[in-house]
Formats: sequence, structure tokens, C-alpha cells
Amino acid sequence: MPRRYEKKNVFDAAIDRMTELYEEGHRIVVSFSAGKDSGVCLEICLIAANLTGRLPVEVVMRDEEIMFPGTFEYAERVAARPDVSFHWLIANQPVVNVFNREMPYFWTFDPLLDPEQWVRRPPEYAQYIPEKYIQGICYPGRFPPPEGKDLFCVIGLRAAESIQRSLGVFSSKGHLTNKDSWGTRRVRPIYDWSDGDVWKAIADNKWDYNHAYDTMNRLGVPRQNLRIAPPTLTAAGAETLNMAMRAWPKWFDKVNKRLPGVRTVAMYGRRALEPIRRMGETWEACFRRTCIEDAPAWIADRARQVMERHLKEHARHSTEPFPQNTACAKCGMLNSWKMMANVMYMGDPFSMKYDRLPPVEPEFFRPGSGTWGGGKPTF
Repeated sequence: MPRRYEKKNVFDAAIDRMTELYEEGHRIVVSFSAGKDSGVCLEICLIAANLTGRLPVEVVMRDEEIMFPGTFEYAERVAARPDVSFHWLIANQPVVNVFNREMPYFWTFDPLLDPEQWVRRPPEYAQYIPEKYIQGICYPGRFPPPEGKDLFCVIGLRAAESIQRSLGVFSSKGHLTNKDSWGTRRVRPIYDWSDGDVWKAIADNKWDYNHAYDTMNRLGVPRQNLRIAPPTLTAAGAETLNMAMRAWPKWFDKVNKRLPGVRTVAMYGRRALEPIRRMGETWEACFRRTCIEDAPAWIADRARQVMERHLKEHARHSTEPFPQNTACAKCGMLNSWKMMANVMYMGDPFSMKYDRLPPVEPEFFRPGSGTWGGGKPTF
């Protein structure tokens, strides 16, 4: 669909979007990550709620335990605000540690560990919840809406961040989504903002924000990489771990003790997370060696499934061998042995890069720890 340009600026448009929902009487909960986008969404909602007499603004956050210093300090400042009703949740859910092939999960505030082994302790007012999947944070069972109204979860998604997010906005034809299978609708008030819009709003209005961004910026992290998320969630975290090791050495030592393998990646970067092809070795041989023969059993099993599926699908439309590193235009995402090796080397336990395999259930690595319950395990 074509872009539609409005005469109002993005700041006013975001306030109008939220004001309309508050006036309609829906229950609105801000999904807060302590990042810049969710922080701006909160401030937009505070303005709209004040205009419509709907203060305090409800905010929900799931504590991930390990985030850059400054993140949870910012969250605590937000929770202390009188115009905010803050729900601080702890799910003890697994989070991916892509830096460890043998055990790719760690459990937030792991109840099997001595609390002294945690990177930090949660606030006393935090609430423990049983849901491990991401949709369990904000759904009608936890935040029931008024009769005849909807529950809207406010998220800081912006189309400028990736083509996938842009396409998602276009497919839903705007800032609102339909109800998901849990009965929650989502609203994206700043979907049309750029990075510059976000930082301009923070500066012009003197809003509070996560000061981890300041440290990252001083140490040379490019603006497009200034993101707040669990640093072990994806291989992209390797790019900022060396910075974190220099910026927050005491915090980094705690993380390294909690999660073996972090220091190696901080020193060697993404290369420590990728298959290394030997001299004279084909990418097929590299894949079979690094992802099946020499890989942990759970990775080998998933890699074998992917290999068999793609070789079969490739044979349906071509008599040529599956390509080594030149992509086959008809084979989808994993369209060469090189791509397959790079994606499956770490096993992709959350199925973030290859969604045709189900995520690995927590039960697989720790019996008794439950399952994802049909929801998505992402951050």
C-alpha cells in the first residue's frame, strides 16, 4: 500500500492516537523494556491520559535480570512516579545465551541458584508469574478490560527499525492490530518515528531515559546499534560486549561468572559464534562437521532436520546440487550450505532465524521447568 503523509507532525499524531483510545474507555497498558522507544511511548501515554483524565498510566515490565547497568535503575525511577501504576513481573523464564552451545538457556533469577550468584536482585515489590512466554506479560487474564472494551498493549515498535517491522505495520494498515489468540490488541503510537524523532522528543521535553545509552554512545557504539535488550539473546550482542566489558567491569565480571563463554565472545566477537571453514573444505563439509558431527546432540538433531528438509525441497525444483555459497533463488531463507551452517551453528533455540522449527522447550534442558505453553519465547 502507498505511504500516506499527514499534515501533523509525528509527535502530535502519536498523542492523538493514544488520546482517542483513552477517550473510548479501553484498558491501556504500556509494555516497558526500559529502552528509549518504550520510554517515549510511556511519556506519550502520560500526556494522553492526563488530557483525558485517565491517570495513572498502567505499565508492565518483565525483569530479564541481565541488562546493561542503568536499565533497571531507570525502571525503578519510573515505578516510583505517582502518575504511573507499575507492574514489575518475574517469570523465571529461560533466556537464550547464544554464547554457549551446550546449554543455550539461562533462567532469570534462577531459583536453583544461590541468590548471590544472580547478577542482581529484583525489587521487593516484584510479582512472580507462571507464564514463561512473552504473551503472558500483557493479556486479559492479567489485565481484564471493562465490559465491551479491549485491552491494548502499547509497544514501542517503529517501522524504521527493519523491513519486517515496516511490512507488519503496512499489513495491519496502521498503528492498531487485531486481537491475538490471547485476546490482546496492540497499539504502536510511534510506528512512524525515526531514531532522530525519539531522541529529539526526549531532549526537547527533558524526559527521563536509560543512561546506559550515554555510556554506549561515548564508547563508540553506532546510533543504529543503541538498543536495550538481553545482551546474550542474539549474536548481535557480541558487537557490544567488548564495550560493556570496558564500560562496566564489575557488572561484566558478574555476568561472566553467571554465564560462561561471555568473556570469550567479548574478546573475539561474532567470530566465536560462527562455523570456521577449514582450508580446502566445502561449505557442505563444514556444515556436516560443525553442525552435526562435532555439535552438541540438540544442535545436531535440529541441523539434521533442516538439512533433510532443504535438500528435499531443493530437489523438487532443481537437478543441480544444493549450492555451496551462491544462494538458490527458490530455496527460501536457508538457500545454501554456507547460510545453513551460519544459522544452525548455534542451534537457533528460540527459532528466531528459522521459524520452521519449533523453539526448544525449557523441559528439554531442565526437566520440570515447564514449556512455552504455545506462546512465543522471545524478548
